[in-house]
Amino acid sequence: MNTVLYLNAYLRCMSGFIIIFLQIFILGGCSQIDESVSPPNTFVFGRGSDAQKLDPADIDDGESVNTLAQICEGLVRFKSGTLDIQPWLARSYTISKDGLTYTFELREGVRFHDGTPLNAETALFTFKRQLDNSHPAHFSKASFQYWKNLFQEIKTVRAIGPMSLEFKLSEPNASILYSLATFPAWLISPMAFESHGEAIVRRPIGTGPYRFLDWKPNQAIILEKNQDYWGSEAGFERLIMRTIPDNTLRLLELKAGKIHALDGLQPAELTELDDNRKFTIHTQPGMNIGYLAFSSYAKRLRSPAIRHAIAMAIDRKAIVDLALDGFAKVAEYPIPPGFLGEPINSRPPIIHDPEAARKILNKYPKLLEQPIELHTFTAPRPYFPDPLIIASLIRSDLENVNLKVEIISRDFKSHLITARQGNFELALLGWSGDNGDPDNFLATFFASWAAVAGSATNISFYKNKDMDNLLITGRQQTDLKQRQKTYRQALMIWARDLPLIPLIHTKQIVVTRSEVTGFQLQKTANLFFGPISWQSL
Repeated sequence: MNTVLYLNAYLRCMSGFIIIFLQIFILGGCSQIDESVSPPNTFVFGRGSDAQKLDPADIDDGESVNTLAQICEGLVRFKSGTLDIQPWLARSYTISKDGLTYTFELREGVRFHDGTPLNAETALFTFKRQLDNSHPAHFSKASFQYWKNLFQEIKTVRAIGPMSLEFKLSEPNASILYSLATFPAWLISPMAFESHGEAIVRRPIGTGPYRFLDWKPNQAIILEKNQDYWGSEAGFERLIMRTIPDNTLRLLELKAGKIHALDGLQPAELTELDDNRKFTIHTQPGMNIGYLAFSSYAKRLRSPAIRHAIAMAIDRKAIVDLALDGFAKVAEYPIPPGFLGEPINSRPPIIHDPEAARKILNKYPKLLEQPIELHTFTAPRPYFPDPLIIASLIRSDLENVNLKVEIISRDFKSHLITARQGNFELALLGWSGDNGDPDNFLATFFASWAAVAGSATNISFYKNKDMDNLLITGRQQTDLKQRQKTYRQALMIWARDLPLIPLIHTKQIVVTRSEVTGFQLQKTANLFFGPISWQSL
């Protein structure tokens, strides 16, 4: 552990060492983004990575979601700061007694950014293109994985009146209304497809408070106020989502006033802002999990005994203390604390016991001969603000039980491609919840239908019929006691087979300049900038 402590200190010292160079770089006016507009008219948000694409139906990275959160909206949404559902582009909804029919009455007077009016037919486009494989906007390159994961019970969607939309389900789904508040169900204009074809993945047209203007890859996405927005108008004429991969540089730009808010900072980097009245630190427990996955394709790690030994070797409390300065908690289960299904007052399924781990692994001498590949990524994510340090801590723990480890790091996009193919032995990744339901974690990680090469969220490629049956049953149950029992059974199977090791639940952290008002953290970790404005101090 001394080696890791030294590495941790060294990396932080190096960040401080280069600060003078970065200040010169910033103050030298090297930005390629037009910053001539004064702060009251432009809001600039700094983040560690660029968006991948801007099609709500085919994304799963936070940067893409948070860009579209300004542009697009759904029939329903989560009330700000909660997981309570409220009507949005739909003014009301009804659910049949058998739970198989959902009817939405759409709001009058709403227009997409291209002028297309919102009605049942134009709203239908968003859902039909995901539901119907033959639809011209069901792009061959798109996975539509979220539709498969969250909406597989939706049998038909149709317009039953000029402003009425009906969803028919094949079976009840206890979380479907909450899923309809998530980004795959955010509406886009059908005329966008008519005008741009598959290029809509880079030219989104929604109904939200901001409209898409320009995208400079790996630099910034530029949005402008929707002057015809049906709701409360946005607080700024322009919104810029800037990509600044280096944490130190991003923090310096905040201090210099070139950006007005940021995320992705290490908790240790917040200390210098604690007593500075120029900034507000927003933080709350995150509905997320960072984990270590075993690929089912990795022959050396197929024994559950080996996986349990590796789990016992990892000091997750040290990860919380050393890599996140206490701004996290140890993850005992592959769901956030307090979720339905979490066992109460029971012994945690994974105990840190390196001596026991060493005894088990010594029974597999061939495993100890060649290094195990641990795949990770370089950009900060909400669940892993510094994935390289976390990977180093895990390597140190595994070397302590005689396992050799080789860390392979890539940019996040490349890492995700590798993970979705299962081309690894060990891989770090994480998940931020979309709808507040345990199915959104357990089916995401363990369902066989989520193990599709190229788009897998079940990156372990774990497949178990008993697990699948429990997950399907849990979706159909509306009685909370029955669902609780079902998900506890699913967690027992997970604890036995251990296809992944839950590591940590991190806190959400966003820093804004103190002049920024109206910002609120969301349970889903989505960022909504429509309500914010600038207040002179």
